[in-house]
Amino acid sequence: MRRLIYFLVIFILIGGVILTAYAPDEISTVFIVLMEGIVFLGVLLGVFPVIQYYRAFETGLENIERALEVQTSSTWSVMVQIEEFFHQRVMDEQFREYQEKVQAQRDSGQVLSDIEDYINEDILGLKSWQNVVQQLPGTLTGLGILGTFIGLIVGIQGIGFSSVNAALSSVQTLLAGIRVAFYTSIAGVILSLVFNIIYRIAWNMMIRNLGLFIDEFHKNVIPPVEEQLRYRERREMKQITQLLERLPKSGTFTVAGGAANPAIPAQNTGNEQILMPQILQGLKNGEFIFYLQPRFDLNTRKMVGAEALVRWSHGKLGMVSPAVFIPILESNGYITKLDQYIWEQVCITIRKWVDTGFRPVPISINVTKTDILAIDIAEFFSEMLKKYRIPPIYLEIEIAENAYIQSSHVVIETEEKLRQNGFRVVMDGFDGDFIALNTIENVNADTMKLDLRRFGGKVNQGMLNSIFDQARNLQLTLSAEGIENMEQMNMLRKCGCTEGQGFYLSKPISIKEFEDVINKT
Repeated sequence: MRRLIYFLVIFILIGGVILTAYAPDEISTVFIVLMEGIVFLGVLLGVFPVIQYYRAFETGLENIERALEVQTSSTWSVMVQIEEFFHQRVMDEQFREYQEKVQAQRDSGQVLSDIEDYINEDILGLKSWQNVVQQLPGTLTGLGILGTFIGLIVGIQGIGFSSVNAALSSVQTLLAGIRVAFYTSIAGVILSLVFNIIYRIAWNMMIRNLGLFIDEFHKNVIPPVEEQLRYRERREMKQITQLLERLPKSGTFTVAGGAANPAIPAQNTGNEQILMPQILQGLKNGEFIFYLQPRFDLNTRKMVGAEALVRWSHGKLGMVSPAVFIPILESNGYITKLDQYIWEQVCITIRKWVDTGFRPVPISINVTKTDILAIDIAEFFSEMLKKYRIPPIYLEIEIAENAYIQSSHVVIETEEKLRQNGFRVVMDGFDGDFIALNTIENVNADTMKLDLRRFGGKVNQGMLNSIFDQARNLQLTLSAEGIENMEQMNMLRKCGCTEGQGFYLSKPISIKEFEDVINKT
């Protein structure tokens, strides 16, 4: 296929020379030479780099296969020793950046970045001047049309009927002008069409090899982020369960601290039987706390709020990931008990800030479908406002998108009550699917949080532009969460997004750290 591309490139360049040689006059020659120069520029800037990337991915696939043949437990450790992995300058630079990032993440124990964050269709398009090259076919066609008008103008200007000879000469001049007009127009269309076909074939070949390389890399080297997270959660669950099994056994406690709780279903086995007594004991001991992930104005980087996220500071095991205990609590309904406890702790903290003269910012708290079906959310938070004497402006209620979809009637009713009581309501975890949103009637959330993590790392400017344009047409306000790099933040800014949160801006931090950040601003 690569030979076909080279053949077509040579064909179009030779065709341009032939068109130039047979040009009927100087005007046509000028236009054909100009169009031929544009084609040459397009081949140089667009087609040849794309072919190089195509070959680079072939080389990358071969190097992965060689690395797999080495008898070692880590294919990645073999790959990083290959000095020029792709044998292509741009690709090797991108891959070196990725290597450095992965090495730093390995040293700090973080989830490893996806190769697609560094090598993807958008980046390759930028590096190969795609936006410029895509305009060239239209430019060629435009030049052909311009030549058409110039040829016709030249022909018309030579018309004169003062005598028979002048009339005959005028006809010849007009025909010559028409010939120029048609020649440049046809040449522009032909060159535009052939160049566009060549570029599209080359680009699609490259994208195919990119997909094959990414799939092979995910399969044999470093899995996608989502798969890493699932593996880490399973591993953490296994480790925590093993450690808990070694701890001295104690009775099961209610949230209020009573004796054994018969409410735990008898059929619970395995991890739940081990974890639930510890979770309930942890609630009694105040081991469950919340961290705050700051939310920022994306233009000024000023902190404008935060989201409260539950953490378990176990007395002997240290900080336990929510991925370990949240699924257990969601499965048996105890999640509502934990949520109410954390919500009240947030209210206590806000009251403390007000009393000490600390400048509060709005704190978002998460509400699930289970919470809404189990208790009267609006009444609960109204009681919290009265009990701790805090203005509703300091509390934002985030309701999960799946709650809106799965229990829309109850959620919409709850949303309306909360807004009547002065709370700001946010739809959390929105994935940009406006079709699914249209199935819900009377959504009046003040803001919708677009979760970039729902796109699996495949976020691009066109996708975000479309989502934010639709939101504006529907008069909906969008903020963003899951911002993981500068590229994503710049894309959001271009879309007009003004607020967001994510690990790129700040990881979740303790209350003390949060207060220190506020005091410094």
